Amino acid sequence: MPDTTLRQITMLSLVPRRPPGITTESLRAALAARDFEVNLRTIQRDLVKLSAPFPLICDEGDSPRWHWAPHAETVTLPGHDPVSALSWQLIEQHLQPLLPRSLAHEIQPHFDAARGFLESTDAGSFRRWTKRVRILPRSMQLQAPEISPDVLDAVYQGLLERRQVEVDYTNRSREAPRRMTLHPLALVVRDSVHYLLATVWDFTDIRQLVLHRMSAAHLLEDAANEPEDFDLDEYIREGGFDYSSGEKISLVARFDAYAGKALLETPLSPEQTHKTLDDGRIEIRATVNDSEQLRWWLMGFGSGVEVVAPEHVREDMRRDAQALLNMYETP
Repeated sequence: MPDTTLRQITMLSLVPRRPPGITTESLRAALAARDFEVNLRTIQRDLVKLSAPFPLICDEGDSPRWHWAPHAETVTLPGHDPVSALSWQLIEQHLQPLLPRSLAHEIQPHFDAARGFLESTDAGSFRRWTKRVRILPRSMQLQAPEISPDVLDAVYQGLLERRQVEVDYTNRSREAPRRMTLHPLALVVRDSVHYLLATVWDFTDIRQLVLHRMSAAHLLEDAANEPEDFDLDEYIREGGFDYSSGEKISLVARFDAYAGKALLETPLSPEQTHKTLDDGRIEIRATVNDSEQLRWWLMGFGSGVEVVAPEHVREDMRRDAQALLNMYETP
């Protein structure tokens, strides 16, 4: 391939997608770093020539800057094939809500190009895949709470750039919002609820704050403080979202045959054991976190489970069952 063609392809990749764009001088320096030695006049001629087949725009001024036109299609070399197009489609369907809005806007042309490729080519089996596969939660699906786009932007940018965020936050127990300065650490989405893990002001304990209770958010210039030992996976593994006591317990529970067989396919823990009882029930033994989440899960089985041990969990279940009975027996 001639050097001129290679240089022009490289130039296209160096032109930013959005304003303020890039000057010809900056473009010359970027090309030189890639071993393309060329003068400014040649770069200017190339840009004018390339702006005919490609949607390139020059913002005139003291230092003219070049960028791609808004909503311009993405030019990729090599182009999409069915596998790459399907991958972009799945990213758009399942991960786009987790992306900062600025980043989502930046890669939107890739989503559009992938969708266009699947719709306009003979990639029938790949196109059908996006219409034949869905991910559904096991629990009751609730409507997602509304989150202010400005709040989402500020929080995402704070996480991305490791900067502090000032928010107006309303607890469930309060009617009026409270202004807080947060040091964002991580974001967890669970059952359509966005949880921000952060420290507040100069405190070091990690708080969970839901984004839909933030009525305003402002990105600050100050850098966020992050505990040196913070690890999101470890936080989750230790029961940060299970409302856990922090202790492990040896759970022994007897499930009816239907539920018990499901737990043989999807165990509670790697070392889980089981045995079938004379009455047909399946007794499961597993080491789990002692948490409120565990109790909610067990209560969901109703009369289909009996907790045998530990005694304090059995007592919690007995007490809740008695409270339910009392409520339903009251006229």
